[in-house]
Amino acid sequence: MTKHTPIKHAQEHSPFGDQLSALIETLPDAFFFKDGTGRWQIINESAKRLFHLEGIPWEGKTDMELAELHPDFREIHEACIVGDEKAWRARQLVVIEEKMVREDGQQAIYETRKLPLFKVSGERAGIMIIGRDITEQKEADEQIKQMAFHDALTGLPNRRLLENQMEQAMARSMRHNRLLVFCMLDLDGFKPVNDTYGHQAGDEVLITLGKRLPEALRKSDFVARLGGDEFVILLEDLEDLDALSQILKKIEETIAAPIPLSSGETVQIRASMGVAIYPFEDTDTEDQLLRLADQALYESKVHKADRERFWVLFGEEIHQSAPRTPAQRLLDAEALEVWYQPIMDSLTRRVVGVEALARLRDTDGTLWHPARFLPQLQDADFFDLSKKVLTQALVDLPILDALGCRLWASVNIDPASISEDCITYLREIIAQGSMDPSRITLEILEGSNFLEQQAALEYLLEIKSLGVHLALDDVGSAYSSLLRLKDLPIDEIKLDQGFIRTLEKRPQDLHFVAVIQDLAADLGVNLVVEGVETDDILDAVTVMGASLIQGYAIAKPMPLAELQTFLEHHPFPPSHPNSLLGLYAKQLADHSALKKIIRQNPRLVDYITLMDATACPVHADIQRLGADNIGLLDELHQEYHRAIAAMGTQMIASPATNDWTDVEHAQETLEQAIIGFFLG
Repeated sequence: MTKHTPIKHAQEHSPFGDQLSALIETLPDAFFFKDGTGRWQIINESAKRLFHLEGIPWEGKTDMELAELHPDFREIHEACIVGDEKAWRARQLVVIEEKMVREDGQQAIYETRKLPLFKVSGERAGIMIIGRDITEQKEADEQIKQMAFHDALTGLPNRRLLENQMEQAMARSMRHNRLLVFCMLDLDGFKPVNDTYGHQAGDEVLITLGKRLPEALRKSDFVARLGGDEFVILLEDLEDLDALSQILKKIEETIAAPIPLSSGETVQIRASMGVAIYPFEDTDTEDQLLRLADQALYESKVHKADRERFWVLFGEEIHQSAPRTPAQRLLDAEALEVWYQPIMDSLTRRVVGVEALARLRDTDGTLWHPARFLPQLQDADFFDLSKKVLTQALVDLPILDALGCRLWASVNIDPASISEDCITYLREIIAQGSMDPSRITLEILEGSNFLEQQAALEYLLEIKSLGVHLALDDVGSAYSSLLRLKDLPIDEIKLDQGFIRTLEKRPQDLHFVAVIQDLAADLGVNLVVEGVETDDILDAVTVMGASLIQGYAIAKPMPLAELQTFLEHHPFPPSHPNSLLGLYAKQLADHSALKKIIRQNPRLVDYITLMDATACPVHADIQRLGADNIGLLDELHQEYHRAIAAMGTQMIASPATNDWTDVEHAQETLEQAIIGFFLG
């Protein structure tokens, strides 16, 4: 074995004592050296601070002696003795994790490395110890683990952690001869919450349920979020099914409890659940169990309006005894009203279409919005509702034609309603010849599994052949359908209003709007930007070149009579940017267009003119809108023009040049300044 020379406090045994001592003191880690009998010989300042040894005669003492002198650290010194002995016996480097209280009073985790040194004879010569604070590393590791296995919105376990938990739960079920209940849960009426109150409200609902559901379960149970409004619950250690009903009833009550929103509104939703029991015949994998629960969930949703309870057990016969809900009775009683929200063409500044929206009028005169009545409907009701809305819209459009407004009308249709019955109905109304089918647009929600099926494509192609237009609603709220846009016979996409309603708080989301605009242009489809609720947002999306705009800044949904008055008298604002948010949008759009031109052919641009920022229309907008910030914005705008002009001339001289760093920095600095002034 190689001979090691123990480090001494003084330099008696080493000609490099000064250099070694200096090196030890530069270490940010706590360094210790003890001799073969465990007596402290050398420590650096970091170690002294960590052990609070100021004023304590530590040199030459053992940990046991220091424990007597330093009783506050008795447990730590005793742990040191155990750790040292572990290293001595291993005769090699050992790594130990220990909890310590730092000098700032905060508890921290230290990684302690202990290297024992031996004489040639095999006797203990000393032990070198380095303690490193790894608290931040541990927290980072824990955060990465949290992100990998938990849902970012609710904090609940995700599908990945669920798979691990299912495997273990199934093994425990077999080992202890107990039942495992797998519950797949889907919220009813979640989309109307998003549509009525915005996606922030939808997130608040999910976050609330993410907190409530675990509290409603036993400690042995497990709940995960699969995505969207789907959850999975594992109920373990059940001897029989007698206790299951009580647990599921508590879950139902938890979900149905009113949920307050930050806006001051309160929403109430329901759920459908499919239940599968393990062990079950020929079912021995997690995927098989999941499919059984999914099939039971389907049955629960199909019978949503007439089931006697919110959950269905796979394989059981469904008892249909529930009476018609209040919303169903109103629909049956022809209490439907169709309201219209105008859609404006930003170029002509005229209303070109309307979205037909369903409302129900109660017997006491109360108007029911979709968030209230849609959760009470089932699949057959949705098709009936869409038919009635479209039928009424086709009656009302000729009335608007008399005003000189030849508008088209869009109607929401549930993806599950797109079927042979739907096509038959469309054929019938078109055969009547009273309406050009191109003035009818059916809006389908993005994200539905229906759009992933081949049958969906065939139905949509058949509808398209009738001359009816098709729109994909809430684009951006899901990813799978977005990928299939090029394969779907879509005439129009409607950007998810969750990206638009928050633009005043998150102006940078205009970058995403620009991406969707480019996508729509590449696909050759119209883009409707909905959720335009304020004048500033209207200004911004108009400047961005959004062709079709819908939202409260144009008009709220209204009955036909009010719509007639609106179309005759409503003035629209000018098209130039009239707010700092609009100025930000204009600079963003101009930069994008200019960058594309220069990249395609840099010789098309007059760089002498480009270098002069005062020749740019944005300069005049800054003078008009900049107020007290004109000087700074002018300066940053000029720097941007100098940077992009220099980039263009450089690309002419050297076509291989592709480093836009300076331009992007100048653009980002200008954008951030405008945003900063806008947000105040």
